[in-house]
Amino acid sequence: MNISPATNEKASPTVRKNSKICAFFQRRWKAVKKSFQKNRVEPIGIPAQPDPEPSCVPDPEAEAEVDLVDEEQLCVAGPNGPEPQVKTETQVTTELSMLHNNFPLNIFQLERRMCKCRVQWTPVTEVWPSVFIGNEETAMDRVKLKEMGITHILNTAAYKEYLQGKIDIKAEYYQEMNITYCGVLVMVEHRFDVSNDLFPASEFIHKALSNTGNKLLVHCMDGVSRSATFFLAYLMIHHEMLLEDAVDHVIDKRWIRPNRDFLKQLITLNSNLVTQRKLTLRKQINKEETKNEEDPVAQPVSEPLCEPGPSIPKPEAQVTKELSVLESHVSQSVIQLQDRLDEYTLGCTPVTEVWPNIFIGNEETARNRAKLKGMGITHILNAAAVEKSLKVLFEIPSKKSLKGKVNTGVTYYQGRSLNYYDVPAVDKCSFNISEYFFPAAQFIHQALSNPENKVLVHCKKGLSRSATLVLAYLMIHHDMMVEDAIDHVTEGRSIRPNIGFLKQLTILNSNLKSRRILQLKKEHR
Repeated sequence: MNISPATNEKASPTVRKNSKICAFFQRRWKAVKKSFQKNRVEPIGIPAQPDPEPSCVPDPEAEAEVDLVDEEQLCVAGPNGPEPQVKTETQVTTELSMLHNNFPLNIFQLERRMCKCRVQWTPVTEVWPSVFIGNEETAMDRVKLKEMGITHILNTAAYKEYLQGKIDIKAEYYQEMNITYCGVLVMVEHRFDVSNDLFPASEFIHKALSNTGNKLLVHCMDGVSRSATFFLAYLMIHHEMLLEDAVDHVIDKRWIRPNRDFLKQLITLNSNLVTQRKLTLRKQINKEETKNEEDPVAQPVSEPLCEPGPSIPKPEAQVTKELSVLESHVSQSVIQLQDRLDEYTLGCTPVTEVWPNIFIGNEETARNRAKLKGMGITHILNAAAVEKSLKVLFEIPSKKSLKGKVNTGVTYYQGRSLNYYDVPAVDKCSFNISEYFFPAAQFIHQALSNPENKVLVHCKKGLSRSATLVLAYLMIHHDMMVEDAIDHVTEGRSIRPNIGFLKQLTILNSNLKSRRILQLKKEHR
């Protein structure tokens, strides 16, 4: 488990409070492990087994290369029991209202929530029907695995070399046990990115559970942080649980402590999934409203909410073809995307129409109200907005807060009948612009639901921040791969998203691709 060390320097009350929380976790974890070593508490229904003999552990020097994923299985999602029942209009409306009223918890609230867990730590626990979270000892004990009836193993601490904090096992270790193995390289280092692996790992779990006779072990070193993170993601992705609900379910059965970096990434995943669920629910409402509009005796309804994509089911041949394309697609790296951008040598212009009624522009264009009126702009997305503060609200912003920003805002366009949306992004590689992908894409999509509307997406120069948000929109609402979105935009405009933004777009691309494959497989069944 990754716990940030307390600092020796003088710190603010907030930092000191956070350090106390970390220190509490350290003391609690040591006490829990010490208590377990003394009492040897075993999970119910699983008899204690002797520790595995050293000969059972594969020699790390015997295998130079380790396949992190078994070639026999591709972590592809499968059906999980019967098809879900179609929700009634009342259920859809209620769920949508619940999602709108939900206030996500922050990292410290989630940590305090996990502190309420009163369950003793054990080597392995059944946290969901036929799903177990366990530690290294359990994963290495083939006798115990056989008695438990384990058929699938997800190792979230796999690595190519035997190092501290990694488990050097792979499919060959379970070769004679008929166990399907999937390994994921995850380290408990500061800011380690697990988001790329959350969907494939969840699909592996989902496929395993499509057969009611299967049993799955998700493990890491202690069965506390990495393995818990991946199982929480599975509950959120495949069972539509909010993060706090998933945490509540697991801590009711097992003591877990995902580190803060993992919790932050789960919070981002939760936000994205909630946004997508809202879009899906609105789509169902739109279908019902359209049906009522076609019914001559139906009551008049309000203007349909915006919805992503076509509502007419695709022909089976088209679904099969699209699924084949997605599964065979090899995503490009950040460096390859940069090379792709370098291939285009268009000159920089103040403003360009890059999609019907969508313009990317710079600060000069955004400030020219006469030009905006002449262009017929009705909506403005400022991707370089000044972050809200008291000084900004009182119109006395500091020079630092204005650096690299475009300080316009709603009041600047007052009386112009313009809809304004701001994103306080900073053009730095370390800035997390991904949290604005879905809200910004929704703003653009809703604007274009009226064909007479025109949207200007701008930042300081119209090269990085604004381009990144338009690319995300094309990927989210037009099912484009990141490479295709770049090719489309660069046909008409020179853009240069920074390397950090490109990295976040590749992660978005991976997540959207996984969800599209899942959706197409459901349509194909």
